[in-house]
Amino acid sequence: MLPLILLLLLINIFSTSESSNRVSTALRTQRKKPFAAIVFSESNYNTPFNKNPCFWLSRLKFQSKLCWRQRGLPDVLLTARNLSIISCQNQFQYDQWNCSKRDFFFKKIYRETAFMHSMAAAALTFSIARACSEGTLAGCQCGEHGKPSNSSKWQWGGCSDNIKFAKKFTRRFLQLRKKDDGNYQNAIVKYNSEVGIRIVIENVQVVCKCHGLSGSCSLKVCYKKIQAFDYVSKQLKGLYHAAIYVEHENHIRPYKSGKMGQKLVFLENSPSFCPTTVDRRCNNTENCATLCCGRGFYTTQVHEINKCMCRWRKEMFNVECKYCRENKTIFRCK
Repeated sequence: MLPLILLLLLINIFSTSESSNRVSTALRTQRKKPFAAIVFSESNYNTPFNKNPCFWLSRLKFQSKLCWRQRGLPDVLLTARNLSIISCQNQFQYDQWNCSKRDFFFKKIYRETAFMHSMAAAALTFSIARACSEGTLAGCQCGEHGKPSNSSKWQWGGCSDNIKFAKKFTRRFLQLRKKDDGNYQNAIVKYNSEVGIRIVIENVQVVCKCHGLSGSCSLKVCYKKIQAFDYVSKQLKGLYHAAIYVEHENHIRPYKSGKMGQKLVFLENSPSFCPTTVDRRCNNTENCATLCCGRGFYTTQVHEINKCMCRWRKEMFNVECKYCRENKTIFRCK
């Protein structure tokens, strides 16, 4: 009887140990999720942040610690997160993939995965640079101006977006400079994130404001500002469509090549989105032909009331509009 009891105890211990190992492995796998996967996670999107604004980063040990340490950073990270999701949804609202089923695409590196990694990095870079110039993030200030002006008609002034700090911070936050562990998927993730940062840097422009008596603009004060994020997200969408498929066995050279530095890279072909476009709204007949996968579309007429005939009322310091009824045609896929 005693040997039987001992045997049962050993089996129980072995089973418990095996189960514990599986749980431990699963937890380690969860922790290894990249930042973009957490940003675009559909399960996290409606999480309340009023009590713990860094809670959504709890699976990312390094990023979660940084979130808590720097005053103003939790709000900046949430801004970047919301900017990523809303921009993705806006850019792809009339595409076969409409930025839905996002969690699925982080199982491998699809074209959509590459886009989301670059979008998350771009949104973070943009949000950090803008927060520095607005004074809402501790540890940074206005960005540097360009070379001194020799002109008497304009000069550097104001507060520029701090793109230099934003680039450095984003690379540190995403651990893009961390020593490569030999995993080619991680290398591709880092590469696509760098593309997102680069697109933001390329969208820095010089903005000038006039100064002088009676609006004469005798002197312009200029500073550097990143263009609206809509411009950035449009360019990233263009890179999504132009993304390059890379064979697994040829992963080392392509993403380090100078020519590839302008492209997004993916490793797996995307599944068909046609089954998901039934009853989806399309923009016009040309767009419907693509979005509806050849199934055809139907139209409905709706009446909308929108602002119209708007004019500036100088004496009231506001814009005054009328409301007009419009007949609008709505296109939907069959």
